[in-house]
Amino acid sequence: MNVLTVLEGKVKSLVILIKKIKKENEQLQANNETLKMENNELKAENAKFAEDNAQLIAQLKAMEGSVLKEAEKIQEFKQERSETKSVLDDLLKSIDALVEQENQQ
Repeated sequence: MNVLTVLEGKVKSLVILIKKIKKENEQLQANNETLKMENNELKAENAKFAEDNAQLIAQLKAMEGSVLKEAEKIQEFKQERSETKSVLDDLLKSIDALVEQENQQ
């Protein structure tokens, strides 16, 4: 009878342990489902960020191209300004020479 009591106690312990493990398993499955949903949401958010990033990169490249064109125009204007200043200086020198020549006569 003693053996049966011991065996019965062990069976009760095993049943309690199985119930505990089942409950833990259910909690883990619930947590797993929650994590899967969060993962899917994060994937969608990541995809949106990747798309936004691609658009921003395209905009940045367009802006860089525009800035380069404007820098070229500025350089051209500086060159033209320098040439105009040189021509104006030559013109003023010629006028001064003519005025001086007129004054000498």
